[in-house]
Amino acid sequence: MRRRDELVGRPVFDAFPDNPDDPSASGVSMWGASLRRVLSERATDVMAIQKYDIPRPDGGFDTRYWAPANAPVFGPDGRLRWILHRTEDVTAFMQARQHSPAVDELTAQLRTRTEQMAAEVFARHELQQQNETLHALLDSLDTAVVGCDAAGLPVLFNEGARRLFGDLLDGIPADQWAQRQAVFHPDGRRMHGQELPLVRALRGQRVRDAEMVVRTPAAPRRHFRANGRPVTGQPGLAAVVALHEVTLHRRAARYKECELEISRLISKPNPADEILAQVVEVLGRMAGWVMVELWTVDDVAQVLRRAGCWAEPGYDVPSRPADPLLHGQGIPGRAWQTSEPVWAANLPAHPDAAQQTTDWGPLRTALAIPVPSGSVILAVLACYSTTAESPDDTRTAIMTGVGAHLGEFLARRRAERLAAELDRARDEYIALVGHELRTPLTSVQAYTEVMLDDPSTTEDQRSMLQVMRRNTDALHGIVMKLLDVSGMRSGHIDLNTQPMDLITVVHAAVDAARAASTADIAIETNTPPTAPLHGDPDRLRQVVDELLSNALTWAGAGSTVGINLHADPHVLTLAVSNTGDRIPADDRDQLFEMFFRSDTARHGGIPGTGLGLTVARTIVEQHGGTITVSEPDEAATTFTVRLPTGRPATAGSRPAAT
Repeated sequence: MRRRDELVGRPVFDAFPDNPDDPSASGVSMWGASLRRVLSERATDVMAIQKYDIPRPDGGFDTRYWAPANAPVFGPDGRLRWILHRTEDVTAFMQARQHSPAVDELTAQLRTRTEQMAAEVFARHELQQQNETLHALLDSLDTAVVGCDAAGLPVLFNEGARRLFGDLLDGIPADQWAQRQAVFHPDGRRMHGQELPLVRALRGQRVRDAEMVVRTPAAPRRHFRANGRPVTGQPGLAAVVALHEVTLHRRAARYKECELEISRLISKPNPADEILAQVVEVLGRMAGWVMVELWTVDDVAQVLRRAGCWAEPGYDVPSRPADPLLHGQGIPGRAWQTSEPVWAANLPAHPDAAQQTTDWGPLRTALAIPVPSGSVILAVLACYSTTAESPDDTRTAIMTGVGAHLGEFLARRRAERLAAELDRARDEYIALVGHELRTPLTSVQAYTEVMLDDPSTTEDQRSMLQVMRRNTDALHGIVMKLLDVSGMRSGHIDLNTQPMDLITVVHAAVDAARAASTADIAIETNTPPTAPLHGDPDRLRQVVDELLSNALTWAGAGSTVGINLHADPHVLTLAVSNTGDRIPADDRDQLFEMFFRSDTARHGGIPGTGLGLTVARTIVEQHGGTITVSEPDEAATTFTVRLPTGRPATAGSRPAAT
């Protein structure tokens, strides 16, 4: 007759005190004694029937009789956490019974038996609930759990273990499992019965992070990490092992290693065909495909052609699918058409697969990955498996990344090939133009000299012939620069190296520039007494002449062009500087390119061919040196040449042109 909130949270003996009007009341002491026995003995205590009066809300007590029991409840750490008190009101029974001694004795015996049976039923019910909870927990795990007895027979397993081992759990000793199921070490070796983690635990070993691979027919390989140990003190259970599947982690790690290996391969300078063959093999071997094909796009025919194929050793390709494939034909053609990965989870029933062949043999699954360069598809990777596999977003993403790496490689190699072909065609054209111009130009120059030497030539005619000679000399200089550039780019140049002093070359060039210049520009030199090196004096004179001419052309009126030469035991440094209009930042990187002329030069009517600095750089590089230009924000524009003082390795090995 009391509400829940009047009882819950109060000390139990405050809520249920002894009746103060009953001198024989012993409910509190008997109940307290039972609770203390549970604490000390850690076992269920069934009490005799107790007379324990209950307070009434309106005052006074009701006479009640109870059949109580107190049971311990333990936590996961084995410590006693709670005491569960269960009681049954037997007041009506006690008040109605007869009070004869025989009846009392019989009632006492029946009560004792009933209390014992109740305690046993209570304990069995608790154990049953614990077992049901344990099995429900095990079945909810992704981990497969198996326990066996001393004979190796399975006695404990969950649903994950049933899915993995099947009927092996139905009375098959653990040491015979390896004979009935394909189990392997991570390196591919077959695992024998005594090597199984459960058998090792049964022999007394503690197994930690043991890896094993399970191969089931027509299913992908599954990787597991096993932990197990022997069990003592549990009748009927001798060893237990838990197997956690790590297939996705292993697959991701293997694909990452594959991607890194492919990145390493495509960075090599080897021929493209050789690298592509290696990439196809690595992709199959490390990514777990039984066959991999590379189909490249024929730009002219607009078809896919098989450029490479790898198959697992010992595996025979059942039939050679159609080659070439049209746009949208077959699984590779579909990937080319959609620019998206294409999965064929069931090759014999896939409509696109039927366009390639009707006999796929043991092949069951295919994945085709486009190899892009921007929005253009250059090739398609086709990977095949003998097991039925579901489309996997992680696998697709990794394979798409591999395809992107290959696309960059193919685009880079195509650009390199086109650039090489363009350079070769340009060199051939320059050489052709130079040779074709030089022959008639030589004749014009020769006849001009003859007519100038003829006494009968009038003054007007002589004036016109002198104009012809100046222009043919200028044209001859252009032709020779063209031939120099062509020869230098092809590696054949007349480079006559010898011990020399660069001071002599610099002063001769300065004297010639002063004599030829009509502008109000001074030339100042700062040189050591000598600057010895091993080089070609004539070619290095070309370099100094070009740098001086360039500095005088762009120097402001009334300014000074400076030449500074510094020598140390290893390097000679020649710097030619002028003040004037600065070189725009956009033009700086193109100064040494063939035929480059800035907008200022072209629109300002400044003569030039755009070949001088190209020739100067080539000559310097042929001597093993470098030529650079100062940054645009510096006060003066300075071209700096650095030359080794010793004999360059390239100079002595180059044959002279004949």
